[in-house]
Amino acid sequence: MNTTEKALARILFRSRMSGLIGMGFQNEFSRIMSLADPDFSPVKPQGNEGDWKNDGHMPTYGRYYQVYSPETYTESEAIRKLKEDFDGLALKWGGSQVYPTGIQEFYFVINDGNRVTPGAYPTTYAALATLKTAHDLQVCKPFLTKDLEQVLFGLDDDQIVSVVGFIPNPAEIRVLKIDLVSEVVGHIIKNPIIRSLDQSFTDPDFEKKIAFNSLSITANWLRDADYRRATVEQFFEMNGSFCRQTVRDKLKAIYEAGKAISFSDTSSQASAQDQLLAHILTQVTPKSHGVVDRRVEKELHDAALVVMAYFFEACDIFEEPPEC
Repeated sequence: MNTTEKALARILFRSRMSGLIGMGFQNEFSRIMSLADPDFSPVKPQGNEGDWKNDGHMPTYGRYYQVYSPETYTESEAIRKLKEDFDGLALKWGGSQVYPTGIQEFYFVINDGNRVTPGAYPTTYAALATLKTAHDLQVCKPFLTKDLEQVLFGLDDDQIVSVVGFIPNPAEIRVLKIDLVSEVVGHIIKNPIIRSLDQSFTDPDFEKKIAFNSLSITANWLRDADYRRATVEQFFEMNGSFCRQTVRDKLKAIYEAGKAISFSDTSSQASAQDQLLAHILTQVTPKSHGVVDRRVEKELHDAALVVMAYFFEACDIFEEPPEC
């Protein structure tokens, strides 16, 4: 499965998960986890016994999962369920009552894929941290939709297809444009960061890299964009490492191809490296459609620069100084 096919599969997966709640989500979670590790064992409710507060576990590792996927998410209810379910889990599965490993790890699985802002609330993290200390657990943390996506895309292609369904041939798609760079740009535009005196200055290594790559005119472009890099980090935290790797690979490919171009514009003081950076920016900036709106074009341009500054600092595009 190539990068474009995986990007399509990712969209199909997200679309599928956004419509699942309750047992539908739990069943999908169990199916993916079972594909990922043969040790994963779902627990079927047994009449009055129920499932002993265990929605799935890996006995070999002492790893237990409890799913929370209501139609309407309420934090107070989530905390109540979290504590109540763990107490019930410890009562039945703790110590060596069932397996000699007992409970070593506990994951509170949250269906956050259809929420406006993905993730878990601070009080959820705090409650889990308290449980971890109280019960001497090795791991006690939330398991989010992005984590399930990470598990899925670590599987073989045929297993991914068995979950998301048939993936269309990208060559035959004429209307849908698959471009994760555009997704990141859109996220940056929707989540602006206002400058403040609390923001740190540019990393010295960032400046070393600018000098090492002989960037002059475009150096200030990167500096101005770099203060918004936290928005890019937020996007990748929500979307998993596959997303970051895909965007990184695209920028790296454009950069490597651009190095073969002979830039000879002598009409300005821009160096060949400046022209290369401007070339990459042109390639990755999403194009607005319809009536030309200069304000929108500038927003797209500035947001694309933020993406470039992020990967410039990570040394994925342009060359890294030997001392860094």
